[in-house]
Amino acid sequence: MKLFVFVFVVYELYLCESKGISAGTPVFVLKGEDLLLNVTAADALQDVYSFSWTFNEKKKVLTVEPGKKPHVFPNYTRRVEFPVNNFSVELKNLQEADSGVYTAVVTTSSGGDTEAAKYKIKVQDRASLPLLTVSSVSRNSSSCSFTVTCSSQDSHINSTFRCDNQTYSQEGGERSEGIPDTFLQVHQSSGSIICNHSNHVSWTNTTRTIKDVCAKPYDPDPPNPVPIILGVLFTILILAIIGVLWCLRKRRTSKRVIIENTVYDTAQFGPPARTQDPTDDEDSAPPLSSTYACVGPHTGPAAPTETRNTAQLESVYAQVL
Repeated sequence: MKLFVFVFVVYELYLCESKGISAGTPVFVLKGEDLLLNVTAADALQDVYSFSWTFNEKKKVLTVEPGKKPHVFPNYTRRVEFPVNNFSVELKNLQEADSGVYTAVVTTSSGGDTEAAKYKIKVQDRASLPLLTVSSVSRNSSSCSFTVTCSSQDSHINSTFRCDNQTYSQEGGERSEGIPDTFLQVHQSSGSIICNHSNHVSWTNTTRTIKDVCAKPYDPDPPNPVPIILGVLFTILILAIIGVLWCLRKRRTSKRVIIENTVYDTAQFGPPARTQDPTDDEDSAPPLSSTYACVGPHTGPAAPTETRNTAQLESVYAQVL
């Protein structure tokens, strides 16, 4: 039984090795990069009549004869460089459509064809940044457990973590999954959860600390009402002061307008009014007119007593300003 198993394993290894040789040497290239394909079978270059590189065994890349310039086919114009001395070829600015099998074929003088090199090219883009999400968090005084999901555009994996007094354990997520040649992995290291996304040409990751995941949610204290009340009172006080100042200014403006609108006339002096004769008839007497003046203190020489007494009997009127 053991001998049967051993023979079966050797046979499988032989098949895998045979498939690898027939398929060509696997090479992974980052999108946009250049790749040099060397000729590995040096003995095949002893009797060369013509040499060619082909893509997927049907599409010609270039052909060359010793001593002549290589002929590059239209689809690869300005996309390859060919040093004639060793028959290697450099592919420029590779894209995903350039993935496939490239074969170097030597045609001998006798007309036979020999493979001098064969490569299986896989062009890959950079691995995208994975998304790490946390769910189902359970906390108590001594432990914490939670589930994380590590996902990319094409696949995702889940894993459950448990923390007991700085001791971490993990269930699931350690395996790699995804589309061919692309991998996802979740693990913990130095107190952090790490989600890796990689392929054969690049890798990237997203991390999150376990302490942040297991921390109790922050419960803020209720706001203190005192600053709010003081702020409202201060605002009311400021508005009241502004209102009082505005009223006082308006009142002063009104008084100024009244004073400026008051008009005074100029005093005019006329002849003294005729003294009414007691013997005159009321109907014949001229109409009386009232004249007012601003009377000031007497500044001239003192009049005789008689004259003064006589003048007192007369009514003198002046026209007021």
